[in-house]
Amino acid sequence: MPSYFRSAAAGGAAMTRITLSGDQFILFVLLLKLGVMAAMASMLITSSFFKRLVFLDKRDTRQNWQFAAVFGALLTAGTAVRVLVGYEGMDLSLSGTFIAGLLGGAVPGMSVGFFVSMPPVLRGEWLALPFTVLCGFLGGLIRSRAQRREEFWDFSPLILNNLARSWRNFTRGRRVDSRAWITIALVGLEALRYVVSRRYPAVLFAFFPDHFWVTICIWFTTIACVGIPLKIWNNTRVEALLEEQRAAAMQARFDALRSQINPHFLFNTMNAATSLIWSEPEKARWILVKLSGILRRLLRGSEDFVPLSREIEFVDDYLSLEVARFGAEKLRVEKDLDPRSLDAPVPSMMLQPLVENAVRHGLSPKVGSGIVRVEASREGARLRIAVRDNGLGFKETAREGIGLRNVRERLKAAYGERASLEISSTRGEGTSIIIDMPVDRGAGGS
Repeated sequence: MPSYFRSAAAGGAAMTRITLSGDQFILFVLLLKLGVMAAMASMLITSSFFKRLVFLDKRDTRQNWQFAAVFGALLTAGTAVRVLVGYEGMDLSLSGTFIAGLLGGAVPGMSVGFFVSMPPVLRGEWLALPFTVLCGFLGGLIRSRAQRREEFWDFSPLILNNLARSWRNFTRGRRVDSRAWITIALVGLEALRYVVSRRYPAVLFAFFPDHFWVTICIWFTTIACVGIPLKIWNNTRVEALLEEQRAAAMQARFDALRSQINPHFLFNTMNAATSLIWSEPEKARWILVKLSGILRRLLRGSEDFVPLSREIEFVDDYLSLEVARFGAEKLRVEKDLDPRSLDAPVPSMMLQPLVENAVRHGLSPKVGSGIVRVEASREGARLRIAVRDNGLGFKETAREGIGLRNVRERLKAAYGERASLEISSTRGEGTSIIIDMPVDRGAGGS
């Protein structure tokens, strides 16, 4: 097949004709096939719709037809281009229908094979129909017999990699894995197409190289045309799995940190009620009733994030218990809340440990009245929350307690480096704990 380039000697005006031999043309088409398959695979995986379909291990009938329609439409367009224009590099019928069966199962694979064969069948290549249907069926058969789905997802475009892994698995478990069966099936299908089209050249399309090494290149290209999309899609699949595992790990860590707070809070509040049972039984009863309401809210609410207004309500209930215990003359509560901040989502049970820390370690040992002040402000996409007290303070070298450490860990789990918790304390003057965090929940730390 001739091709052209501009001649530099002629000032770029003339065209020089280059004639490719039969084998050279076949090699050029094989390279084109690899590029077309890589481009199609990369384009498809950008679609969230196709991504959901291709990564499903089990599909219902509707999803099977959707998968066949999307994949089959592109492959059918390729065979139509070959039939109408004579552009052989666009024909990916063998490798494409085999992939459809491998990822979708026998029924979608054979359906894709049926669609793909229509343009050549209409031109008289009637053997294209059973051949492409066979390709889809074999792909589906290997899928159904695979002991581990990871094996065909790990299928490589390089045949030596597949052979080495298959041999390693065979020596270990005396089992022929899916990679080996895929390679055998693809080479067998190419050999079958060559033999049949040699005998009946008008009813099935195939290349007829002059040298056997070009035939081997055809086999390798078919294997690569199956391995390239699997490799591209598997990379995306692995990234999605890692993201799911990362999210699950962060959720488990978040839940574990949150579960540490409830027993800690419960123990301290029950201890407060116990201390009042003999001296002030009515007050102890009121504390227990209030506590039961708080625990009921804790048990009902499983949200990881709640509006700041709900977190403030919870803190108010907790502080009412502490005011009842210490007395209104001993403990005073002040709030300075920006109305714009009240709808911002925050990790649930985030403020209560900070307020409890202020009361227990700052104000409880202090002689005289104490103040706990809660502040919240919003500046653009940032939320700033402060819990201050005028208690005894502590040394900067003092170790953080369970509550503070827990809140710091939960902020890190939820927001990563985008949130900070700063503590400033002066002996005899009080402590300020300031949280600076984004308003949007976004992606947290890893």
